[in-house]
Amino acid sequence: MLQRRTFMGLDEEKANIPDRGDVFLSHVYHICQSEKIQDLLTLFRTRTAYYDMDKDWRFYRVLSHWDSKGLIECERESMDGWRKFNLVEALWVSVIQRLRHLNTSLGDIGHIKPTFFEIIDWECPISLAEYYALCAVFLEKPTFFVLAPLWRDFFFYEELQAALATTLFESCIIVQLNPLLNKLLPKEGVKSRFPFESGITFEQQEILETLAKEDFDKITFRKEKGKIYRCDIEKGFAPDVSEHVLKQGHKNLTITTNIVDGRTASRTRTIKKHLKGSTQ
Repeated sequence: MLQRRTFMGLDEEKANIPDRGDVFLSHVYHICQSEKIQDLLTLFRTRTAYYDMDKDWRFYRVLSHWDSKGLIECERESMDGWRKFNLVEALWVSVIQRLRHLNTSLGDIGHIKPTFFEIIDWECPISLAEYYALCAVFLEKPTFFVLAPLWRDFFFYEELQAALATTLFESCIIVQLNPLLNKLLPKEGVKSRFPFESGITFEQQEILETLAKEDFDKITFRKEKGKIYRCDIEKGFAPDVSEHVLKQGHKNLTITTNIVDGRTASRTRTIKKHLKGSTQ
């Protein structure tokens, strides 16, 4: 079974984002039982001339150098023959190119390589790269390979959003794999289907901040010509709280005193707050 990885300086909960638990493994087992997926994996793993990457003489010497450092995986019929790559191996070469453009050293790339080809579970031998590439190609899921100072991993878009939102890492290198796969599979046309996201307006943000910050019993929003321009913030107080105290630090307010049997039973303060975007 896949072991839950831990990393120096990270607690176990954060270290296992994205989740590699039982649900993930169940999905992997389901994939491995599919004959269609197994046929696709066979194609992924076949080294053919389609993925020849050193036909361009300008890149030939670079590949030879990387090969001498043990950084790439390939097949070669002779010392002078072209190297043949399967899809994941060709994808890894493209990732190396991006990392070199970002000044990542060959030594660091050598340490990164085992993670890229890591097998998820030997009972169902499929690598992380194969799994994520399958989802990127056939489900159009935006997929990323992320390098942080202490670790590296694959992420789908939703997983990456969660990691960024929880500040799993403060700095990282992110390589999106879909565009690289699209170049390797031009006939298939690999796309990135990002989930629809709707942003909130400035007005909506101000309303949310009012609800979060203000102490109130009731808020009434007032609208004119299709736009909210003011909110009335009501709050009840005990009779021993004086009007002078209630007025401190506030403008545009009214105080209503509730009289019962000739005595003050309670007071209600209503603050009339104009929204920042209002012209009222």
